[in-house]
Formats: sequence, structure tokens, C-alpha cells
Amino acid sequence: MDIQLLLNQAWEEKKEGKFTESLALYDQVYGELVKEATEHARAQQGTTEDEGDTRKILPKYFEEADNYLRRDNVVCTILNNMGVIFAELGDKDAARKHFEESIKYTPQGMEYENPKVGLKSLE
Repeated sequence: MDIQLLLNQAWEEKKEGKFTESLALYDQVYGELVKEATEHARAQQGTTEDEGDTRKILPKYFEEADNYLRRDNVVCTILNNMGVIFAELGDKDAARKHFEESIKYTPQGMEYENPKVGLKSLE
């Protein structure tokens, strides 16, 4: 999957007012990135523990996955863009959820005000 191609396509769909199509593309890319993050977390030492036939997922698993999603600005940008579309569609709850997730996945030390501005615009 060419993530950049899908992101460009999602942006073009949004500019043309094809919000449903744009959201579907953004969601597809986000899902792929979450899948990559879980595969990354699973491969790290200390993220799971086997007890007989049961595999226990440890807190470190979720930390590793979250850190993977924060490694650059791609995930926070996707989530912000989705929040903008939901706001334009009038779905304030979905917009708020996506803006908050965008803030959560903004890399540490990065100044990215867009989702904060989006949240304020919903008030």
C-alpha cells in the first residue's frame, strides 16, 4: 500500500467536497498505520507474556504501539484532517474525538496547533 498516494488522494477528495470518500481513504491509511504499530509492539521484548496456553498483553505493548504512532507527524495529521471533515459535516462528537486523538498522537516536542484550534472551533 502506498500510504503517500492514498493521503494525496484523500486530500484531493476533500478539496472536491467528496467527504465520505476522503474519510474512507484517511481511515484506510490510519488502520494500516495502527496495524504496523501493533506488529511493532508485538515484536518488542516485554510486551507479552505467555502463561500456559494464554498470552497476556502487558502495559508495555500499548506504550510501544502509541510511541510508534507518535514517531512522526503522519498520524496526528490524518486524525486532524478527519476531525476537520467531521466538523464540516456537522458531526461535532466525531470531530472532537479525532481532534483529541490528534493531540494524543502529536510527537513530543512538536508544535502542532491545528487540532487545538479545531477543538476550540467546536465550542
